[in-house]
Amino acid sequence: MAGNRTLAIIKPDAVANGKIGAIVAHLEQDGFVVRAARLARLATAEAEAFYEVHRGRPFYDELVAFMTSGPCLPMALEREDAVARYRQVIGATDPAEAAPGTIRKLHAESKGRNAVHGSDSDENARREIAFFFSEGELAGLWGR
Repeated sequence: MAGNRTLAIIKPDAVANGKIGAIVAHLEQDGFVVRAARLARLATAEAEAFYEVHRGRPFYDELVAFMTSGPCLPMALEREDAVARYRQVIGATDPAEAAPGTIRKLHAESKGRNAVHGSDSDENARREIAFFFSEGELAGLWGR
């Protein structure tokens, strides 16, 4: 099912603020199916590896520190055109610029504490899902 999977992460700010249920409900109402999920506390090395693509950018160190500041909830999601639709549902990175009704408009605190992460391409979705979930954890969930 190429193109029908994406990785979502409910970030530490939203977890700490009790937003897991509201965010998951929002996603399910939009047709996403949670195929795998795990509450995790990222170590610095894990966050650095996950966000390696951003290394050298001005926000990288702050992002790593934020993502290691508390638990987060990575999820493997499924639905038709998952990456593109998830990007629409979460809204712009800066909640001040996000469309009304999007997850970031409803639940994010700021551009840096923006409630959720989402894969930006099908290729990155595959890589990011594999970062958090083994083939064994996903076996039988995707093969249809």
